[in-house]
This record gives sequence, structure tokens and C-alpha cells, in this order.
Amino acid sequence: MLAVLRQPSWVGLTLLVIVLCLTFVELGQWQLRRHDERAAANQVLESSLGRATVAVSDLLAADDPLRPADEWRLVTATGTYDSEHQLLVRNRTYEGVLGFEVVTPLVPPVGPALLVTRGWVPSGPSATAVPDVPAAPTGQVTVSARVRPAPDGDPDAAGLPEGQVRRLGVPAIAATLPYEVLAGGYAQLVVGAAGSDEGPAGPRALLVPEPSAGPHRPYAVQWFLFGLIAVGGWAVLLRATAREEPGTRPDAVRGRRPAVADPR
Repeated sequence: MLAVLRQPSWVGLTLLVIVLCLTFVELGQWQLRRHDERAAANQVLESSLGRATVAVSDLLAADDPLRPADEWRLVTATGTYDSEHQLLVRNRTYEGVLGFEVVTPLVPPVGPALLVTRGWVPSGPSATAVPDVPAAPTGQVTVSARVRPAPDGDPDAAGLPEGQVRRLGVPAIAATLPYEVLAGGYAQLVVGAAGSDEGPAGPRALLVPEPSAGPHRPYAVQWFLFGLIAVGGWAVLLRATAREEPGTRPDAVRGRRPAVADPR
């Protein structure tokens, strides 16, 4: 077998199998890491759902980001919706249907404003059409919502109709508003909150995700099995090749010619 492994084609094949195995192992470990991250997120979600409601100012500040352990906490906030600076976040799905998330600043009598995701509306008849967005309530309202961490990055409104963005980059959006904003997070209205789907006048409120382990462990096992299959296939092929190579047969290796029967 060593003679076969010294052949250039087998050196290349062996190196390829090694690279594949290392790749499969890394992909399997990545899926296990994803499983651990999902489990940690589920723990935060379940813990937050069972905690008492607090004022949004108890969890969010103008500059400090939301603590990971406080994501999904139920909060209350009081203020007036600023529909003039409302934004639509594109390419968001609700029960498999493509549409927009409606984000409207809620400006309190005193203190920083809060970006509020009022809910979801379906897309218009074309990619550039402005969807029909139910108006936010007027006057001062008190809303119930769940806090979410602020996504970073550019909202990316290039080439879009006015008032639309591709991403909810809270710090960047906050910098464009004429008042101070709680840039460390945003709030997602709960079902029935003022400005969401409390009747026909509001967008459909986004639902809290169900805790789920996801498919990461089965995927990890799958990648590890691919690595075993690659090694097993390499070993089987090597053994078959060694049997067929003239220079690797036992008689040839020992330098003896095969015995021939005496014709007499």
C-alpha cells in the first residue's frame, strides 16, 4: 500500500480527503456552536417572558446598548407617535408573506424617543409601490412592547422610495432624527397595543418566537458522518487499488515469480 500512496495521484487524493475531513469536522462544530447559541437565546426568551413589566427607561438609555439578558422584556412607554418620521423596513415576512415592518418613533413628553416596530403590512402591487400603511394613533398613548437590541449598520435606503430602508440600523436612524433617541434598542409592540392590530386601524403585531432547539444537532451529526464516509471511501479505494497494482502484489514485492506447474 505504501507504494500506491507514493504515487502522485494518490498523494493528491489523500490531501483532498484530509482537507474534506477537516472541513466536515469544522462544519459539524459550527453547527454545535449554533445549537449552543440557540439554547442560550431560548433561555433568555423564556426568562424574559416570565419577568415583570417595567418602564422602558429602566432598561434602555440614550447611549448604552440593551443588555442581552433583557431582550424580550415587556415594557411600557408613553408618548406621541411621530408619523412624519415613520419608516418602512423592506423584505420582512409574516407567515410566509413578504411585506414591510412599520417603525414609528414614539416621542415622550420628556426624555429620549423610542423607535417602535408597530407591526407588519403586506407589500404593494409592485416593488416600488408604497403599501397601504394604517395611520398611527394620534395624541398621547401608552404602549406595551418587548425590547429588542439595536441592529448596527447602515439602514441602506439607496434607490428606494422615500421613507423606506432595507435594514433597521437603529443608531444610524437615530442620528437622522431631530430629537434624542434611545439608540441602544427598539421596541416591538405586543398584540393589542396602541398602534398595532387593535382593530382594523393598525398593522399586524409581530409575534414572539417559540423556543426551539432547531436542526443544528442533526446537521452536526450529518457533517461528521460525511467525514467518516470520506475516510471510509478512501480506505476502500486504496485497498482495491493495492490489490490490482502489479508492483504491490505479494509475489512481486518479494521478487519471486509465481510458481508454474511442471508440464511433464
